Amino acid sequence: MAPSETAPGPVPGRHPVASSEPGGPSPSLLQDSSYTKTSQELIQFVTTLRALGAQVFLDLPRIVVIGNQSAGKSSLVEAISGISVPRDAGTCTRCPMECRLAHSRDAWSCQISIRWEYDDAGEHLDEVQEVPFGPGLTDKSEVEPMLRRAQGAILNAASATALTQYVDNPIEYGGKGRKALAFSRNTICVDLAGPELVDLSFVDLPGIVQNAEADVVRLVEDLVTSYVGGNCLILVALPMSGVLTKPDTIPAGSTKRRQMWLDVIEGRNEEHALQQGYFCTRQPDDDQRLARISPSEARVAETAFFRITEPWSASVCPHRYGTQNLVKSISELLTRIISDSLPQLIEEVTAQLAATNKQLDTLPPLVTTEPSAFVLDIVTRFQNDVVELTEGSPRRTVLVQKNRETYEKFKLAIRGTAPAFVPYEKAKKGEKYKRSRARYARMDEDEPDEEGRMIPPKKYVYLQDVREHIRAAVTRELPNNIPYPAKKSLIREYQETWEAHALACFHRVQDDFKRSLGDLIKQRFERFHHLKGVIGPTVMEQVDLCSDKALHYVKKILTYESSAPFTQNTQDLMDKRHNQLGKYKHARSGMPSTTQTTRGVEDEDEDEDEDDCWIARLASGGPGKGGSGFAVPAKTLSDKEKDTLKSALAELVKLGFPVTEEDLGKLHPPDEYEEELEVMAEVRAYFQVSYKRVIDYVPLAIDEDLLYALAGKLQSVLIEKLGLGSAKADARCVVYIAEDPHVVSLRAELMAKKKLEAVQRALFNFGL
Repeated sequence: MAPSETAPGPVPGRHPVASSEPGGPSPSLLQDSSYTKTSQELIQFVTTLRALGAQVFLDLPRIVVIGNQSAGKSSLVEAISGISVPRDAGTCTRCPMECRLAHSRDAWSCQISIRWEYDDAGEHLDEVQEVPFGPGLTDKSEVEPMLRRAQGAILNAASATALTQYVDNPIEYGGKGRKALAFSRNTICVDLAGPELVDLSFVDLPGIVQNAEADVVRLVEDLVTSYVGGNCLILVALPMSGVLTKPDTIPAGSTKRRQMWLDVIEGRNEEHALQQGYFCTRQPDDDQRLARISPSEARVAETAFFRITEPWSASVCPHRYGTQNLVKSISELLTRIISDSLPQLIEEVTAQLAATNKQLDTLPPLVTTEPSAFVLDIVTRFQNDVVELTEGSPRRTVLVQKNRETYEKFKLAIRGTAPAFVPYEKAKKGEKYKRSRARYARMDEDEPDEEGRMIPPKKYVYLQDVREHIRAAVTRELPNNIPYPAKKSLIREYQETWEAHALACFHRVQDDFKRSLGDLIKQRFERFHHLKGVIGPTVMEQVDLCSDKALHYVKKILTYESSAPFTQNTQDLMDKRHNQLGKYKHARSGMPSTTQTTRGVEDEDEDEDEDDCWIARLASGGPGKGGSGFAVPAKTLSDKEKDTLKSALAELVKLGFPVTEEDLGKLHPPDEYEEELEVMAEVRAYFQVSYKRVIDYVPLAIDEDLLYALAGKLQSVLIEKLGLGSAKADARCVVYIAEDPHVVSLRAELMAKKKLEAVQRALFNFGL
């Protein structure tokens, strides 16, 4: 006898069950119920969803039968289904058995199938397969042996394709070369149809074992727990010797005990109350089973027992007794649960599919082309990326813009090495002189925005310094001849730091280039770790090779500049020398230069009319020998005198002498520092010619021999390194584009969820 607890409900949760009338007008189970057609359609629809694997993602409504071993669970299953199940020692339920009953006007039939959805470790397979196990059966006596073999197949077979060898195999356990599993999550599906059956579906789970190894006990408990959670109607088989079963085994004199069970069944015992209550059934004993009592005879005997046996016959809840009443109640409950759950299932499927598609969109696209062609294509795209990077295409401007900044800093650094010649005899104290000398470190073409970033000179060189320098270089020169080494050493002096500035420029460009290439490699190859593992080191190796070549040319350029002064840009050199000498002589004569200059860092706080303090009359003489070496401030020219100066210059121009105000300084008698002024002017002029070469050719060498050189040869180098032209190219490329295991696993999981599309179509097609 097996009472039962069930858990219906329109929302997930476990709930108890209702009861049944002792006896009934017919031994058939509800084939004439008014809701039969709807019930059959709903239950069969849930069966269809299970075949699609929907139970992996959705909480499908279900009935599960559970109980301890020897609790009468098998008897209850047999009573509901009308078939015999294995009962021998060692052949108890070792995997879930899903019984799917359907009322039919046709003769009784049975089809056993196996739903293969877990591997040996209990993990979900990518594909859920439900395959028939053996032919359709029309003889009930053939069901029990076939169930034995089906269970043996599940416990022994390594995959669904290996199941068929067990159909005719009389050995139920212990497959060849493979240790049989103790229990399995894969399911035996039993489809029963016949005129005496009611529309119902339930899952019979392995009995909860206690006298077994701890891992086996835990495995069975986990299996049961995975089924009974959520939207589940639970049918618990309990023997009355403990909480409730086998009412015919209670001794006649046990009045209190009988009354206790009557209170439990009729709902008066609050301690053991269940939401759906209790049912009491009486199943055939061992002797009756050995006598092969038929299901219909068993139901008649059960009905008679509850009708004539006290206290059950006097119960105020007669619908709580008998298998027929139990089946009717749980069938109604299951139908209601399914009907109420379907709208919620549609919403859940829609939400899960939307989330799945969104997550799939974040994954890189799956490689579907031939591996070697795909690798060649991605390498070519990477090559194009590098070309765009080095050329500064609209899509990739960052590197070129950074390089422009680096080259600009290099230009200012080189310009900051200009020799700071001051046309004063020697340094003097006083802020006025410090501010005024700063103008001589500037160059005529300095722009205001650059001057603010100019590096102040490390030292200023005065006339006395130049004189001593010339004297130190004199060897066998004739009088009034300036030694060539004197000029050459002054030139080399300002070139001493050029290599350090050039190397700093080179390494900044190199570092930025490597970072940009690293970003490109990550963008293109991050998902392919094996391919990235080859591409990354190869690219950086080529960067180093190109860097060595570019660095060689940079140093070669500097060697050209430092080996010996040379230029064929004679006109520019002479113009710069002429202007510089005029500026120095104006300073020596006490006249200001008319050349437009801007304020530097050191004299930015000078008064706007500072130059006027240095304007002297044209008639004033230059500094004489033994003088201070500084121009003596004179009275500022009046407006009339300024007009006279302009008129005089204009008349000279008319006479064919294009004289400027700066040239007027040359009218003064020779300066005692004439040689020194000429050396200063010439060295300064050569600097302006040579530094322009360096600030152009160093960046050009870096661009040409590092950036462009790498971009030009990278594709061919990568193709060779990857072996794309070899006989084993395809095999190599398969390894190259193998995705990260985590991505593969996630993609497989999401693609498995895409199966919900079939579930969604089934739900919509069902007519909701």
